[in-house]
Amino acid sequence: MQDVKIIEGAEGYSLGSGPVGALFCHGFTSSPQNMRLLADHLQAKGIAVRAPLLPGHGTTWQDLNSKKQRDWVDAIDAAFHELAAESDEVFVVGLSFGAALALDLAAHYPDRVNGIVTLAGFVATNDPRRFLTPVIRRFVRSLPGVGNDIADPELREIVYDRFPTSAAHFMLKQVKRARMSLPSVTAPILVMHGRNDRTVPPFNAQLIYDTVASTDKELVWLDRSNHVITLDRDREEVFSRTYAFIAARSAVSQV
Repeated sequence: MQDVKIIEGAEGYSLGSGPVGALFCHGFTSSPQNMRLLADHLQAKGIAVRAPLLPGHGTTWQDLNSKKQRDWVDAIDAAFHELAAESDEVFVVGLSFGAALALDLAAHYPDRVNGIVTLAGFVATNDPRRFLTPVIRRFVRSLPGVGNDIADPELREIVYDRFPTSAAHFMLKQVKRARMSLPSVTAPILVMHGRNDRTVPPFNAQLIYDTVASTDKELVWLDRSNHVITLDRDREEVFSRTYAFIAARSAVSQV
């Protein structure tokens, strides 16, 4: 199989090292690029960051259309074990669909994930097309993209301009799996969501907060942001709250 070239700037990255690490999980059709500012903020404060590029992402939407649920789950699982071998404490930070991967991971390793941060987390949709994905993907290869839902016009994300339907079918399977796993999530959790999100309905944040079994949990609404809250008008609050959450629950608070 021919190698697919990664879009410049969409690569995964590994920043710093130390006893406290954060595993980043980016969203569907995007890349770790839209979490890089948050990564730099955390790394500057002593937190090691690992942000893998999910299979099929950062290349072409056709490449993504060849991938399935297991590909993304396995990639995050492998990255988690690599970071856990380097750091004593591991937190998982997921944006959009990445939150579905992060929550599922936390449900499977309740004694090894020290905390979770969901950013515009996606665990449910009320879009009626969700019932038709098994059929749609057989007749339509892609639909118009849904990226760059950002109120701030100064920042853009690297994201596909098409939404691959076959991969979307398997993405929704993972979203459902994450939703079903919420009662098994016990780690401390910080849930943040933009009130003006036009990509992932804001009810997702309340659903996550209400359903997880975590006793240490916080829900934060961001009034000036749309979907990509790591790049939007409330990004500085996202950065500071994410760091404060991790610092208060780890050895980094002693740095």
